[in-house]
Amino acid sequence: FYTRLLTLTEMTNQGFKNLIPEEELENLMIEAGLNKFAEILSKLLDISKKELENKPLNDNEYNFIENFGSISESLIEIISGGDVDSEAFKTVLVADVHTDGNTKKVLEEGVGYIKTAVIAYKLPEGHILIGVGPTFSYYEFKQPMEDRLTDEGWRKILDSNPPPEPEWNSSFSE
Repeated sequence: FYTRLLTLTEMTNQGFKNLIPEEELENLMIEAGLNKFAEILSKLLDISKKELENKPLNDNEYNFIENFGSISESLIEIISGGDVDSEAFKTVLVADVHTDGNTKKVLEEGVGYIKTAVIAYKLPEGHILIGVGPTFSYYEFKQPMEDRLTDEGWRKILDSNPPPEPEWNSSFSE
């Protein structure tokens, strides 16, 4: 995965160099952003190879993993050309997906706080593997049309009195 993504990043960087004048590339910070992304991918590739070979990681590699969030944030700042609004990183969001003029209600779909998913699956060789990773909680509910929710309002509801998650996902979500 990292090898292919690294190669694609390098090809994209070269493609931009061939298509866009150098001065414009510098102004847009495209090359700097892609170079930073390639550097991150290269480190992730090295770390994943060591882990797959069951080799110990060094302090720098552990530090890289520990600080991956801020490293990613610095990449986003390079690409965006400056400071990034912290609101852009919030994952708790809500959206109107349907308006019913007859009942004067809207159907809202909300993404809640991140949960941990534990998934067991069988590999083609017959071994069972356990995967652990982040997943979003999910909500859908009706809201009066005149009281459509903002993301901030949705966060307040989640913190005080969240609605139940839909019944259809109760077999795999807790």
